[in-house]
Amino acid sequence: MIMDLDDSSLLSSSNPIALVFYAAKSALRAKEELQRYNYLYTVAGLLAKRGWNMKDKRDLLLFIERIINLKDKTFKRQYWEYRQQLDKEGKIVYEHFLKDIEEEIVEQRGFEKGIEKGLEKGKEEMARNLLTHGISPDVIAQSAGLPVEQVRMLIK
Repeated sequence: MIMDLDDSSLLSSSNPIALVFYAAKSALRAKEELQRYNYLYTVAGLLAKRGWNMKDKRDLLLFIERIINLKDKTFKRQYWEYRQQLDKEGKIVYEHFLKDIEEEIVEQRGFEKGIEKGLEKGKEEMARNLLTHGISPDVIAQSAGLPVEQVRMLIK
């Protein structure tokens, strides 16, 4: 069973999950933050050397980073600098991943704002139509979930 493998077997394995097990074992036995940092640094270096595709290496390392979970700001900064070095060398690419996520978030927020604006315009259009049929602005506001003042402004 893979859990019974020693560290050197896990680190030399071609199975990506072996590195996850190594990270989990390391996180459990690490008594000091320096040990966690060293384990993470080792795994990142090994992944950088592997011939796996960039997305798989990046995703696996991001998962392992969560397992190791560095807390010390100094070690986090040192590790971040090491990650940037790996990125510049094209061994594990992070920057494109972060930009992709940022673009997805911006796109999603834009989509959500568009829906909100569309719903708001739909409410206003419904309110205008009801006003032309003589329905009270108070009733329209309550039914459409709009402020009475906003409905009254549509009369103008």
